[in-house]
Amino acid sequence: MGRMILCAGPLAKEPYHFALTGMNVYSLEELGYYLYHNIYTISLDDFDKTFFQWVEQELKREDLAEKWKEIRRVSSDIKDIVVSVLCATDYFGKLEIESLIKTVDDINNMPSIERRKIEADNYMRYQDYDKAMHVYKEILVSDEAKQISAKDFGNIIHNMGVIHVHMKCFEIAEREFKQAYSLNQDEESLREYFYLLKLQHKDKLFLQEVLTFNLSEETVKDIVKQLEDILDEAEKTKEYQKLLRLPEVKEQGRVGEYYYTIDSMIFNWKQQYKRGMEQR
Repeated sequence: MGRMILCAGPLAKEPYHFALTGMNVYSLEELGYYLYHNIYTISLDDFDKTFFQWVEQELKREDLAEKWKEIRRVSSDIKDIVVSVLCATDYFGKLEIESLIKTVDDINNMPSIERRKIEADNYMRYQDYDKAMHVYKEILVSDEAKQISAKDFGNIIHNMGVIHVHMKCFEIAEREFKQAYSLNQDEESLREYFYLLKLQHKDKLFLQEVLTFNLSEETVKDIVKQLEDILDEAEKTKEYQKLLRLPEVKEQGRVGEYYYTIDSMIFNWKQQYKRGMEQR
């Protein structure tokens, strides 16, 4: 969990699994620690029948399971059940719990559309791209969308572009980064747009857009250098050494191996690019 946690209660044989983050907890103390440090990812849906069964059967705390079931039944404020969990661990002090209460209150007082963006950002951060895209799209077509500033609207479009890169929908992502920049004026969105043009070998459009966006020579060189650095790194790999032997492979008639190696090389290059992408 990131730091040593002294557990006073029993350790579960089977952990409780938080699907969004992929984290497992084995004790009451670890549960409290997880909730405290991941409060932005927690929702009432995390406290379901499976959770209460785990507390009762794995932690042998039927009393807490019943108590938290009742809190979940009568309260729609996640703060109530989270604070009850933290108090049950004897791990957090009064000031820490008060700080968490303030954080939850701040989240509750946010406009619903901001809470939805946090939800989508968390899905994206933990690579649940389908859910993230679904929520982003819901935000953009919602009645509250008109409340979003141009910058925030552009940041959502930027994140959708990042998701489409991970989905290998490069042309869609290309358009989204360009649209994102028109709204948020964030240099990162513009750079991602030009990276994708280069990645797709759209060299003529790349040069046209350099003029359209009036990029400085220094910026263009920096964009090209970053992609060259990725290629240089790729050249050190075993895959690149295989690529050097491709002419011989093709001459020997091993066509399947020839195209498989090329596809693998391109895939690895794109993967390195994707790992460098940032969400906004």
